[in-house]
Amino acid sequence: MSSTSIGEWRELAPGIHVATCEPDRVNVGLIVGADAAMLVDAGSTPEQGAELAAQARTIAHVPVTHVVITHNHHDHWFGLSGIDGVISIAHENLLTEPSRATREFADSIGLEPLPEPSTTFSIAKAIDLGGGTLVEMVHFGGAHTNSDVLVLVPSAKVIFAGDMLESGGDPQFDETSNIKNWPTALDGVLGAANEKTIFVPGHGHEVDRDFAFIQRAEIGMLYGNTEMLIQQGTKLQDAAEANEWPFSRATLDVALPLIYAELEAAGIKPRTQLPISSL
Repeated sequence: MSSTSIGEWRELAPGIHVATCEPDRVNVGLIVGADAAMLVDAGSTPEQGAELAAQARTIAHVPVTHVVITHNHHDHWFGLSGIDGVISIAHENLLTEPSRATREFADSIGLEPLPEPSTTFSIAKAIDLGGGTLVEMVHFGGAHTNSDVLVLVPSAKVIFAGDMLESGGDPQFDETSNIKNWPTALDGVLGAANEKTIFVPGHGHEVDRDFAFIQRAEIGMLYGNTEMLIQQGTKLQDAAEANEWPFSRATLDVALPLIYAELEAAGIKPRTQLPISSL
């Protein structure tokens, strides 16, 4: 297993800090208000989580009282086991059906039981950190996973998107993704954004609203064009070559089978196209 490390913290806006954690290049946020501070995600191991909390307390100069988990993949979540003395917040689905890769990683580091948040929510939750710094946490249904949380700081015009947005590579899909709903879930925050809004993706550099709109459209295109191919009778093994796609072949090899399975569960599957006899 690769060693863990924490990069230098950078300030994106007053009171908003981000550090990139290895080995998965995951972005962890720190939101500092007048009275308290909150971590956004916790790193990939208990040891990394403990170090993140220690560094956050040094930077914040106020108590770090909360940590919010954006979704249930190990690189964002498992550090929670190493963070003491805070209120941890996650969506109520956090412990419901983590991905196979997440469970395998837990086994590889001997993490049992999986870290459990101290409080959960279903749709929305807000925390006041003081001095006008209100943190809004919202869930708009399944997308990247079944437990995605978008974290908004309206006063700073910053949105932590977790892995619902990616600038370090293609969006990532697994068996817990709801690819059909993903664009709709992003719409929930895109409507609240403007040209000054900073989006912090789960991996990669921060992006603007235009980037978020484009990636939302690409995910929607991936799903919509796959459904069109199925209705035309295209088999899964032929789908990657049957269209021009916005993502790499490696991503398609994961995403297309998932979409075919999603649509088949809804009763949509390729029909055999019979040749038309000549008269």
